Amino acid sequence: MKGKKSIKCEFDLIDLIRRKHQILNRDIIAGIGDDAAVFAIDQTRAGLLTIDTLVDKIHFDLSYTSFVDLGHKALAANLSDIAAMGGKPVLAVVSITIPRGITIEDVEKIYAGMGRRAKKYGVAICGGDTVAGRELSLTMAVYGEGRKNNIGLRSGAKAGDAVLVTGSLGGAQAGLEILKSKTNPSTTLRARNQNTKLFKKHLRPEPRVKEAQLLASKFKLNGMIDISDGLASELHHLARESRVGVVIDQGALPVADEAIAVAHILKNDPIEYCLYGGEEYELLFTLPVKKAVEARIILSRAGTPCSIIGQVVKGSGVRMLGRDLKPVTMPDRGYRHF
Repeated sequence: MKGKKSIKCEFDLIDLIRRKHQILNRDIIAGIGDDAAVFAIDQTRAGLLTIDTLVDKIHFDLSYTSFVDLGHKALAANLSDIAAMGGKPVLAVVSITIPRGITIEDVEKIYAGMGRRAKKYGVAICGGDTVAGRELSLTMAVYGEGRKNNIGLRSGAKAGDAVLVTGSLGGAQAGLEILKSKTNPSTTLRARNQNTKLFKKHLRPEPRVKEAQLLASKFKLNGMIDISDGLASELHHLARESRVGVVIDQGALPVADEAIAVAHILKNDPIEYCLYGGEEYELLFTLPVKKAVEARIILSRAGTPCSIIGQVVKGSGVRMLGRDLKPVTMPDRGYRHF
């Protein structure tokens, strides 16, 4: 319509809502702009509330995503948001939009996928809504709690901090590339070994809930975010919200072996998967250098690899030191919802 602007960028829209329409009260500790809203419960505890929506043909494809996979991923994405604040998830409510063709058995499989993750992390699924619609979609809100004086925020990174990431990166994107690829027998491959690490990383990601709680119990959290839209995108979020710059060492990036293998098969660059692939649900966080070394050791002893990949610096933006040690500006791109 003439004179009206179309929505082109999710983050521009969020910024507009934040600037013009956010309403806060004295109990709000963090509002729009973080992985979850944070509010005071009492003198020591903070409540955490996050919400996320998955829509058919936008966020998932039923040609290679089972209904159990869908339920698993929907809850995992929200649990990851609570983890990104250093919190403990408590309960979830679910709204499901059901189109024609979806059966009761399909819905039960979705809830079975959710239920397995919920039981693992002690999360109650205790309400929601059901509605008919044109496309299958799941909207889930998760409530959690954390220590009021130790919440991980995107605005908490400080110049001089080391930048750390759990696990490896690029595997989720590699799994998606194989599932979507017409040049590889993805259906046959999945049928042969449905629980391969590659497909599991994309279809059934594991949020770093226990790791986040371990970090919160051992350290004063600085900057923290989960990797849902891609490492590069999340680094830019941290830099903007904390008003700092970030320098990353390409040689220190924990590129998944699976990502390297798939990139070779498809003639792609595994670094692209690592930097710009979404739905990793790893933790990206910053700590003072000495504490960062301790955190890496503690997480490793708990069974979770952790890498120091760079440093927070004064200034703005995100740069990466390549193999030649020359800094290059890292584009702010990753998964985009519009």
